[in-house]
Amino acid sequence: MAFDPARIPGKLKEAYLTNRCAILVGAGASAGAGLPLWGKLLDDMVKAALAYGVIAPEKAIQYRQLATKPDKYLMVASGLKDDLRIYFDEFIETTFITPKPAPTELHKAIVALDKLQFVLTTNYDTIIERACRVNNPDVSVCTFKDTGEIQRRLSKREFFILKAHGDATKVANGIILTDADYRDLLFRQRGYQSLLSAMFTMFTIVFVGASMTDPEILLLLNYIADAFTPSSGPSHFAAMAQEDITDVEKERWFKDFNIQLIPVSKANDYAELTEFLVALKAVV
Repeated sequence: MAFDPARIPGKLKEAYLTNRCAILVGAGASAGAGLPLWGKLLDDMVKAALAYGVIAPEKAIQYRQLATKPDKYLMVASGLKDDLRIYFDEFIETTFITPKPAPTELHKAIVALDKLQFVLTTNYDTIIERACRVNNPDVSVCTFKDTGEIQRRLSKREFFILKAHGDATKVANGIILTDADYRDLLFRQRGYQSLLSAMFTMFTIVFVGASMTDPEILLLLNYIADAFTPSSGPSHFAAMAQEDITDVEKERWFKDFNIQLIPVSKANDYAELTEFLVALKAVV
C-alpha cells in the first residue's frame, strides 16, 4: 500500500471511530467508471443539442469556447439546458444511466466504511447505491426533495445516501445543473438549508473525488461558510492531488472553510485515494 496510514489526521480517525463522519463524493469518483467530468459533460451537451437540431453550429462553437473556462461552466450549462428543453431529461438518462457504469474499487472502499453516518454525493448516477446494495439492499437513498426522510435518518442516526443534486433515474424530480438551480437549492429551500447546515456542523465531512474547482462544490462551500463560522464546527478533510496543491491553497482551505487537505498522488489513476479509504476503514 503506497498511502501511509500515518498521514490520516487524528481528528479524522476520532470522528470515524465515533460514527461522526461522512463522505462527500464528487464527480471525480464517477470519472473512474467512465462518466464525464464538467468539461466533457458540457461538450456532450453541445453534441446532443446539435444532433437534436436545437442549436446552430455557430452557437456550438461559442459554447465550446466558453466551456474551456471553469468559471463559465454554469453559464454554458444554463444555456444548453434551455436549448435542449424537452430533450434534457433524455440526455441525462442516456449519459448517466444507459451506460450502466460498474462500481470501481474506490466506490467499494467508500461503502466498506461501515462507521459512516451518511454519504453525500453531487453525482446523478447510481453507482454509489448499487455498490452499497451488494451488502445493504435496503439502504435509504434520498434526494434534495426528501427533507423529511433526511431529517428522520439524521435524528435516528441511521445511515443513508443523499444525492444532493438529483437522481438520473428520477429526472422529473429535478436535476440541479445551472447557476439558477444551485442558488435556488442553497438559498431558497429553507428545509434543505437547515439540513445541510446540520450535516456540516454536526459531522466531519471527507471530500472524495471532489475537485475544488468544480462550481457546485464552491457554491456549496460558500453557502456553508456563510451559514456558520467555519472555526465553530468540526474539522473537515479533502483528499486532493498533491501535484496540484500549493501551500497558499492549503492555508486558504483551512482558514476559510475549516477543510484540511490530505495529499494523494495522481499516479496509477489516483490509486492512493482508494488506499486512503481502505486505511481509514482499518483504523479500528
